[in-house]
Amino acid sequence: ELMTSITKNNTLREQTKPHPVFGGCNKIALGYLSQTQKCVFELNKMGLHVLSIEFDKIKPRVRIEPNALTKKLEKTGQALAYIQGNDGVHFAEYQMMVEGIKVIWRSYLH
Repeated sequence: ELMTSITKNNTLREQTKPHPVFGGCNKIALGYLSQTQKCVFELNKMGLHVLSIEFDKIKPRVRIEPNALTKKLEKTGQALAYIQGNDGVHFAEYQMMVEGIKVIWRSYLH
């Protein structure tokens, strides 16, 4: 929990302060876009379907549709549960890194 808040604060600080070399985030954003493209190609090969790409922060997050493979990734520990909640049904949000991009999905706990 503490690690998460520290990471978030650093990210916010990095966003508000222009990069000393680039003077802005454009070059960084383009790098992340190209990484995101590689990530989506990789997910495609794995048979995972993209639901959305979140661009609310400089580094995008890719949300995918859960399926048999995501269940396997959860069980083998290749994906990390980072949020648990209840939206009428108990769920966990999982994440894994693909091509340096955070890939997330919601798994319902029956």
